[in-house]
Amino acid sequence: MGTKDRVEDWHDVLDNASLGVHLVDANGKILWANKLELELLGYTREEYINRHVADFHVDKDVIDQILCSLAGTSKLASYPARLRAKDGSMKHVLINSSVFKRDGQFVHSRCFTSFISETVYEQLKSEMLRGRRAG
Repeated sequence: MGTKDRVEDWHDVLDNASLGVHLVDANGKILWANKLELELLGYTREEYINRHVADFHVDKDVIDQILCSLAGTSKLASYPARLRAKDGSMKHVLINSSVFKRDGQFVHSRCFTSFISETVYEQLKSEMLRGRRAG
């Protein structure tokens, strides 16, 4: 299998993954998103790609914390957030992300988005807040 075939295979895996996937550059601009993320949020590629990721987050403080965390530790695990769908509805999600660096420089983050229920979101948010107060 040639390099081009491997790249096409990996692109197909990501584009058809069973969870949302998107890439965000160092300035917060969405570079790419897979089919599921676009479908569940109701946006076309043209409406979503090249926009700032904060445009889709309900809570400004949450996306600010996410971006700050990725700039510092380069990893984010099981972070509850709320996204705004095109129809105005709110989607509760869990974000896992890590940063791809080249020569020590931030190239883009790889974000994996699991869509969760409001109940699970509230439980995780509460646990996270309790953990911050305890720490």
